Amino acid sequence: MAQRQNPFRGVKIVLRPGPRKLKIVLILLVLASLVTLASLGAVLYGIHSQTQAALDQAAELEHENAELEHKTDNADSSSVIREIAQDELGLVDPDTIIIDPNP
Repeated sequence: MAQRQNPFRGVKIVLRPGPRKLKIVLILLVLASLVTLASLGAVLYGIHSQTQAALDQAAELEHENAELEHKTDNADSSSVIREIAQDELGLVDPDTIIIDPNP
């Protein structure tokens, strides 16, 4: 079996200092990247906050929906109808006498 020889054997790599403008451009690119990453992090935080607020609102609406479903399920009974009429509509029984302390 023949041995493969390294084609780069004997090649010396010499790093020379680059131009000053190139260093400045690279530094500016790194700084711009950092600023961009920071702003994306802020946007991500805002999205998480909005998502949490929407989830909280959805939970409140589900609770309210459950209460309304309970009311509609029990709307057949006269006591529930009377309670809704009194609490939400401000109606009273015709036999009730209302005395207003503030004339």
